[in-house]
Amino acid sequence: MSAPMPLIRRTLHTAARAFLVLPAGLAAVVLTLTGQPGRAARLRARLTGGAGWTGGRTLVRALLGLPLDVAAFVLLGYALFDSVRNFGYPIRYLDTDHHQAWGGPTTAGVWAVHAVGRLLCLAGLLPWPVRRLARGQRALDRRLTSQLG
Repeated sequence: MSAPMPLIRRTLHTAARAFLVLPAGLAAVVLTLTGQPGRAARLRARLTGGAGWTGGRTLVRALLGLPLDVAAFVLLGYALFDSVRNFGYPIRYLDTDHHQAWGGPTTAGVWAVHAVGRLLCLAGLLPWPVRRLARGQRALDRRLTSQLG
């Protein structure tokens, strides 16, 4: 039995998987429609860590999971974009006056406020919806790959 994954690593793994399900699913659909269902099944199996995928199941998974996959992709894409924007705040506004900015008047204060605020959002607010979206994605994957009967 393996040791449990630390919380931060597990959260990052869950977020990365939830983010990649949409592009991987679209790639699997393209592979299936171009006559390569075996490659599509291997791609889905690699992403989900399980077996039981076929070309038809990848198409069904892409269709049924589209709302969850798009929501996870948009949420995590925005979180990534906003994180880069907030952590790089002093670089973007290096030549401006920071007297009116949060944490001003110094550049260090402005960066600290934006970085700490973003870290609090990432650690406190983002894991909740990401875990639920990822749980829905995994449940759909399990349901489609389980042996019926």
